Amino acid sequence: MGRRKRIRKCYFGSCILLLSFFLLTGYIQVNAEDSVEMQQISSYSDISELISDTWDENYFGKIILDSDTGKMEKDGVQIDFNKEFDVESSEKNAVIQSEDSLEEYFDNNNGDNIYETTTNEDGDIEITAPFQTKRLIVDQNLMEDYGAQSIFYNQEDQEMILQFDTQYETKNAYDKICAEYGTEVCHPDEIYYLNDILMETGAENVSSTSWGNSYMGMDVLKSKAPTAGYHKAVTVAVLDTGIDRSNAMFQSRTISSNSYNIADHNSNIEDNHGHGTHVSGVIVDATPANVHIMMLKIANRSGYSSLLTIRTALQYAVKKKADVINMSVGFVSVQADECTYLNAIIKKAYEKGIPIVAAAGNNAVDVNYCYPACDTRTIAVSALNAKEQLAYYSNRGKKIDFCAPGSDIVSAKAKGDVVSMTGTSMAAPHISASIAYVKMMQSNLSVAGVYQELKSHCKDLGKSGKDTSYGWGCPIITDLFDTGILNPTKVVTVQNSPQLKSVKNTKNGVKISWKKIGNAEKYLIYRKRGSGTYKRIATVSSKKTTYLDKKTSQGIPYTYGVKVVKSKKTSGLSNAKTIVSLKQIKKTSAKARKGKKVVLYWKKQKNVTGYQIRFATKKLLKKSKVITVSKKSTKMVRKGLKKKVYCYQIRSYKKTSTGISYSPWSSVKKVKVS
Repeated sequence: MGRRKRIRKCYFGSCILLLSFFLLTGYIQVNAEDSVEMQQISSYSDISELISDTWDENYFGKIILDSDTGKMEKDGVQIDFNKEFDVESSEKNAVIQSEDSLEEYFDNNNGDNIYETTTNEDGDIEITAPFQTKRLIVDQNLMEDYGAQSIFYNQEDQEMILQFDTQYETKNAYDKICAEYGTEVCHPDEIYYLNDILMETGAENVSSTSWGNSYMGMDVLKSKAPTAGYHKAVTVAVLDTGIDRSNAMFQSRTISSNSYNIADHNSNIEDNHGHGTHVSGVIVDATPANVHIMMLKIANRSGYSSLLTIRTALQYAVKKKADVINMSVGFVSVQADECTYLNAIIKKAYEKGIPIVAAAGNNAVDVNYCYPACDTRTIAVSALNAKEQLAYYSNRGKKIDFCAPGSDIVSAKAKGDVVSMTGTSMAAPHISASIAYVKMMQSNLSVAGVYQELKSHCKDLGKSGKDTSYGWGCPIITDLFDTGILNPTKVVTVQNSPQLKSVKNTKNGVKISWKKIGNAEKYLIYRKRGSGTYKRIATVSSKKTTYLDKKTSQGIPYTYGVKVVKSKKTSGLSNAKTIVSLKQIKKTSAKARKGKKVVLYWKKQKNVTGYQIRFATKKLLKKSKVITVSKKSTKMVRKGLKKKVYCYQIRSYKKTSTGISYSPWSSVKKVKVS
């Protein structure tokens, strides 16, 4: 692999809860004069609209420069280096002689454009622009707006999206956020060209039928389905380039009304590339009519996608309760096994019993280099050729779960009849189709349950047991209807434990709240101090869904959980929530001074990170501006005010590895400026 100038640890990161304070106020603050209003995103359609509205036709995925010949290609199209980067002809040779000389030129001569350079294994220089969308996706509590022009909050998945005016502002904010919170929580919304993320190697027009479905026995199951009694509708979400519904393969098949064009923010899911039509055709050809396709289009007409587009499509599929998700896409990176950006959504799908089938990749390397196939909660699929051998192009490794036919697979062609394609992109939908059969037989099977069913039907093609080429082998499910589900007990666990909704500091103590459990007899409240052990601190009536803990100490972290007693049986502990106990600041005062100034005073608190002051000309301060000040401060001076009555409140906050805790706001102080 080539040498990479490190801008980020990985494309992706993990999600954690956003500040409840931001949800209440709708603002993120830097100072009193410069506050950015945070816009709530109420649906994935809103994110799709943001992607579509801000799209620039000049976006590109990758430029490859042959440093020997000076020839340059942008996403497969030859371009002129001098015109593209405004280089004088006399300077060209000096600029392109090495990656370092090219980086130096970019640093000094490209205005707001920020480029990343990599020397690949062929010796060519690859150029990308990670900040060209001027957008960051952040999975962390932020105390500042970091110069963002707009901030959006996806409440469903606790995700912040920051939009900037320039690439340099985006890069500076990225560096600051990463320095403070780590590279795993902040992600540039990068652009991808389809050829770089789709897992197919080529196409050829043919007139014959494919061999993959008959090899796995799904042609037999399809013929038996009308009389077998398994008629439950099963939906396979396909994250891909779209679908040509006019193709004969789809004429008698339901394309779900939940299908959506995430890239363009509309319902037009027509395929401009052909990949999605072919993948969907594999599934349809292998299954009966009660298997529906939910097409989630992740690429625009020009053949481009983005990080935010793909993440949103996956979130949408989980929200719409797909039975199985097919991802014949992947991101190849030397740090792929460190990637965490999609992990929160993958975990949610796993817990809901929605298998995610991921193509292993076509680079003939370890699947650890391809995400999300390298995530252990997805089902990674390698590709077979017609000789039952691992295809030469297929990735392999310890994280391969199953193999399936991937070479010379005949399926639907966009704006045509059929076409043969090759790649792990073709192998993945074979496994998705086999899972559809399992799900129509028992819909509440967990992902582990589905996995076990596939494993029990595998033809072992490599070394005995699981191996690095074929995983457990290829599922041959010809007799699935005859054997039935072998282990029907591995089902999605119904959550009987309470779910904590919130934990917050109030003027009388720490208040916790949880969701009500039907037919509960009582609730048991548990707490641990710092890194100690849980102790039961209270028993409350089944009619209550809140508890006030009055016995806490300033600056100490406490973790809470709840159990429910039902039919004289005690549930497991709920999800845990941690908060630092912060008392209300009691002693505050606000005084007017000459020159239209106000001085606010307060008593210093122990074990805090800092203070926040909010102010307005009305006593109701919920939509006020907020200023953040140092923990060393005990007063604040505001100048240049108008002749009005101002209201002030102050609170402290404490930042820890688990998030940020806030004290309750102090009582309102009014002061008249005259």
